Amino acid sequence: MAGQQTDTTVSLRSAELAEQATVRAVLNSYVRETGAANLHADGAFLLALRSVGKTIRGTLTYVSLIGQHGYGPHFYEVGPDGRDRLLGTAELIELLLEELSVRAEGGLRKALVNQMKERIENSRRKMGIYVDHVMSQHRQAGDTFDCIRSEQSLYFGHPFHPYPKSTEGFAEGDLAAYCPELGAAFPLHYFAVHREWVSEEWLDGHGPVLPPVVIDSAEQHLGVEASEYAIVPMHPWQADYVSQLPEFQSLQHRGYIVSLGQLGPFLYPTSSVRTVWDPEGGYGYKLPLHVRITNLLRENTEEQVRRTMDGAKVIHHLKAELETDSFQILSETGYVSVRLGASESSTFSPALTVLHRPMAVDTTSTYVMASLLECFPGEAEPKLIQAMRQSTSGRVPDLKIWLGRYLEISLLPQLRLFAQFGIGFEAHLQNSLLSLKNGLPHCYYVRDLEGVSIVRHLAEEAGWIDTLVSRDSAVLYDESEVWRRIQYYLLVNHLGSLLHVIAAYLGEGEERCWQVVRELLLREQAGASGRLFSCIDDLLHAETLPAKANFLSCFLDRGERPLFIGIRNPLKA
Repeated sequence: MAGQQTDTTVSLRSAELAEQATVRAVLNSYVRETGAANLHADGAFLLALRSVGKTIRGTLTYVSLIGQHGYGPHFYEVGPDGRDRLLGTAELIELLLEELSVRAEGGLRKALVNQMKERIENSRRKMGIYVDHVMSQHRQAGDTFDCIRSEQSLYFGHPFHPYPKSTEGFAEGDLAAYCPELGAAFPLHYFAVHREWVSEEWLDGHGPVLPPVVIDSAEQHLGVEASEYAIVPMHPWQADYVSQLPEFQSLQHRGYIVSLGQLGPFLYPTSSVRTVWDPEGGYGYKLPLHVRITNLLRENTEEQVRRTMDGAKVIHHLKAELETDSFQILSETGYVSVRLGASESSTFSPALTVLHRPMAVDTTSTYVMASLLECFPGEAEPKLIQAMRQSTSGRVPDLKIWLGRYLEISLLPQLRLFAQFGIGFEAHLQNSLLSLKNGLPHCYYVRDLEGVSIVRHLAEEAGWIDTLVSRDSAVLYDESEVWRRIQYYLLVNHLGSLLHVIAAYLGEGEERCWQVVRELLLREQAGASGRLFSCIDDLLHAETLPAKANFLSCFLDRGERPLFIGIRNPLKA
């Protein structure tokens, strides 16, 4: 699985920025999930580690309502004699993990602590490589910032994840070849697979979209039998991986799988690493990748594919009612999967299942939200502000007016869709895109229907069960679970970070930005009734909102079944 060689020696400044970002993410995750810290208005920070009998002291540069605090450069262990001992980053993390280890079963403690340390270090090291890459490019004023640049400039990742940039499986030489943060682009590897060994499903009016050169290559390899084969695009790294599987090799030997090789146009990996996109053609694929990115292997399981397709069918059925000029859903259109095994009834293979996800957007003015909320390394201005300047020839609009417009095209449509149809999206920042026009929000896009959820009893009432989706579909949930997911992904994860970035840029607390959200919800509620009135009322008056406990979930190895905690509701007056 060879890739280009990457110089993993980074500058002192790049290593320092990666270390600061790592400490901030680790501490903020830990503090929010344990509630163990004392944050003082005068900037003092004290964290009591009761199980290990130690206290950590530091300083705060920003106190965040949502928990996205900023810290000074140094942390100390408070000694019993009142003297402080300076802590290095590794020591600080070691103390936090030692404190958490009491939550694990005795025999697992050491293994879980070591696993966490390795993944945190993996993330920090990769982050340093990515930061060094961009800082060595010497960005100039006026450099174009477009959709691909935004997808490929998420250098620091999730602000409440202990190891947001960890990847396990890529060799060092694979980073430059395949990582979006290093500006990667590559042609895919294509396989022609006999239809006896293929499962596929497509929305009405849709089918596979492939580069013409790939179709021509299949016809040259297969001649008159070409129509009996389906073409499966594959990540080059994954193509090497699956080619070593005995079941795959058996099908190749028998002529059921034919390798067409790596060909066609260069596609760009997006911020999720394994999803790739051709901005000129507007088509893309959610590819399987047997690499652990953060805490999960990124292959397409049967449950995930079924949920995606069932959600896509409901959304396709309701398309005219769900979408507007300013709110769009980037839906998957189908999937193709190769069955591995000794017979035609072989089981579903996550390693060889590809979802087709077109993404037709204005590439010059559309950006992934997660990237907009970061600064380029070494710079102080968020990319969100830079994108506004680019859209207005240098002028930044009033950010409170900007925020109100953004909420009108992102938050309100999703609350209305939940109230009317019981549909919830996993609208976190990496699944959200925004087009700007004259600096202002023009169109909001939500993508990745693997995270969509639908209220079971409303689907039943609408007649979708046993027509569009099966009764046991993975897309169906109890109403309370759909609502919890919306509150976390859209309010806590998405708006929480957006409002923090705007407030920090303005040099003020986040309360005033949350007041903009509250006032908008009150106006919407004044004209609402029924379910919409009730869900807005819940947002305005609930004591807490749900937040995913990434630190605890990662530590306890619960990536597929994450824990949730309640955090103070910033909307409650």
